[in-house]
Amino acid sequence: MRRPGAISSLMSLKFPPRFKADAESHSLHLRQRLGLNARVACPAKLATGVHGILLAAAGALSDEIVDALVDEFPDHLKVRQHLKWVASDTTEFSAIVAIVNGYRMILYNGNNSPARQESDIMHELAHILCEHRGDCLQLNADISLRVHNACHEQEAKWLGAALQIPEKGIFDHVRAGRTSEEIAEIYGASLQMVNFRRNTLAIDRRISYLR
Repeated sequence: MRRPGAISSLMSLKFPPRFKADAESHSLHLRQRLGLNARVACPAKLATGVHGILLAAAGALSDEIVDALVDEFPDHLKVRQHLKWVASDTTEFSAIVAIVNGYRMILYNGNNSPARQESDIMHELAHILCEHRGDCLQLNADISLRVHNACHEQEAKWLGAALQIPEKGIFDHVRAGRTSEEIAEIYGASLQMVNFRRNTLAIDRRISYLR
């Protein structure tokens, strides 16, 4: 689950060797599996489906899924209360990975904007791809909390952004003269996310060197 300031906080992060290059490879490989190129969007529903991950808006969970999730926790009443909380239109909840009967599932806030939902889901998918332990709902744990690992969050923020907007794709779009607003529409992303990728990847500076 992301925290406020998630995108801007990445500006000064340090990552393991080749992490950023591997993130780009993940993004391109995912698109290849779906027959997509780097210049088009890869909807979160398709991305999670490729990896066999269930996806559901917290407020639209079927009774069967809720019952299965509740069975993973000792305090059924508290779990149902928290599920109701994350489904409300006033919560700051974004998305989180849950384990339901052994299957991985991403629950997201369907009240957020479509662009925010895409970003939130890609962030959680990144946790799964990075095999981050503890970054999901835990057995015998309060459903509203999970283990927070700062390094894991940093990696998921970067990889999630790369999955949504590949470096090669945004480079080609900017080089072709498209605006950040146009690129955001292409990828179904927020303007903030596009500008983050554009700035941290030094896209404009790199293109200026080619002219």
